[in-house]
Amino acid sequence: MKKLLLSGTALAAAGAVAGVAAPAQAQIELGLGGYMWQYVGYANSDTNMGSDSDAFNGFDVKSNSEIFFVGSTTLDNGLKFGVNVQLEANSNAADQIDESFLFVEGSFGRFNIGSENSAGYLMTYTAPNVGVGINSTGILTGFLPQGGGTTAQFFRAPLGSTYLEVDANNDSNKITYFTPRFSGFQFGASYLPDPQQDSNSQVDEATVSYRDGFSLGANFVESFSGFDVAVSGRYDWANDESAASTDPRVWSVGAQVGYAGFSVGGSYADADDMGANTGRSYHVGAAYETGPWGVSIGYFNGEADGSAAPGDDEYQAYEGAVAYALGPGITAVGSVSYQDVEADNGNETETWAVIGAFRLAF
Repeated sequence: MKKLLLSGTALAAAGAVAGVAAPAQAQIELGLGGYMWQYVGYANSDTNMGSDSDAFNGFDVKSNSEIFFVGSTTLDNGLKFGVNVQLEANSNAADQIDESFLFVEGSFGRFNIGSENSAGYLMTYTAPNVGVGINSTGILTGFLPQGGGTTAQFFRAPLGSTYLEVDANNDSNKITYFTPRFSGFQFGASYLPDPQQDSNSQVDEATVSYRDGFSLGANFVESFSGFDVAVSGRYDWANDESAASTDPRVWSVGAQVGYAGFSVGGSYADADDMGANTGRSYHVGAAYETGPWGVSIGYFNGEADGSAAPGDDEYQAYEGAVAYALGPGITAVGSVSYQDVEADNGNETETWAVIGAFRLAF
């Protein structure tokens, strides 16, 4: 990670020259980091979700990249204050700044304040994976036609993920607390005043999808006689004061066990009173890693209410993947996947894809 020292010295000097007292500046060492993932692949769909077109067949290039600005300073009393700003490295009119929050750490634990995922989301464990991924991935579904009637969301909702958020809302402004880890156990809690993100405007209780949301999470991470064990659970809820008056609830459990390079795991998630996104999902998989090599297989299954039509939106995905670490922070990935989507309006598509990728973490 490249380091840039942002000091208040120069600003203080400029203020002195101007004859104006300059405010004290936090001595924060700001680090530049992030990732760049570039994917190339070929996909073939039997239909374009209700169309005879083959527009989704063929070779394509996808990308997912972010730049992180992270820095902190430790006060004389031992309190650590820091910032975390994550910039989308691809144009994103809806959310150019992915996450932006302040954190405070000490012997008491850690607080996050700002735009970030909830405690339950951040503490979730699921199946191991070395490939593109089939659980809450925008890359794999980027090769999949999603139109034609699937009204439920794929991300932060059970149709395509076991990483859920209340009302499938992402990175709303919130306050989150994590305890220190005790004997392998850690607990977390978030307060979500409303679903606002990237905005300081006040909300109308009669129209906003929820107020006063809470997220409770816990996990256990420990090693025993060569076995690595991770278990997680969470429960979230909120109050809906709009005309719809449906109080969203989500919960999930997950686990992962590893031994001698082998690992297996999975997760199950459920969402209630979330309109089209009411449903359930599960994800299972296994992996083996040795030296620079890694292989994994996985299966995902999600269902959601979708529209008012009878039946549910349904999504299934399978993936086999291999990864090779070329060097520190540089990984080559190969993935073969199959996906099936059935919309509650009767449309269906089956897609297979072969994808190669380079992943750079810096």
